[in-house]
Amino acid sequence: MAPIVRPLLTACLALLLCSACGPDPDAAQESLVREALQANARQQADADPARAGNQTLTLETEEGLYSATSGDDLPLPAGFPADVVLPRDAQIGSVTELGPTISLGAHSPRSVALVFEEFRQAQQAAGWSEARVEADAAVRVTGFDKAGRHLEANFVEEAGGGTTLALTVGPAGN
Repeated sequence: MAPIVRPLLTACLALLLCSACGPDPDAAQESLVREALQANARQQADADPARAGNQTLTLETEEGLYSATSGDDLPLPAGFPADVVLPRDAQIGSVTELGPTISLGAHSPRSVALVFEEFRQAQQAAGWSEARVEADAAVRVTGFDKAGRHLEANFVEEAGGGTTLALTVGPAGN
């Protein structure tokens, strides 16, 4: 993926995460995306073109500290809940944090049907209560609740095989 593409995708993820932020969501979204793009432009100008690896963007927002990291096979962030079970072969490509909310983008080489069912069973075994499931759509979605927290996960079958997983965990009602 081109060096500029990942940070731009990260900025778009920020837009999705903040879709319900503040009294005027559209203004908050535009402001956060504008800040992300400006910070990304500064980061690109300062970056060493020979440098490979992970890229991190951090911004101070009204909703808290926003941090987005993209790369290949990233580690789980320090605050990621131990009771959220990821697919055993998931490789994390993006981590986004905004206050107490953490979002991950990951890839599994297995089929969407297998990854989706394994994920659902693992969360239930970890004590999560399934609140929502849409298994018949092109994008499979499931949501879970536990102890004042909400976990939402989307699964998409990749054209070349494998599964893309996007999940967000944070306080319920966010």
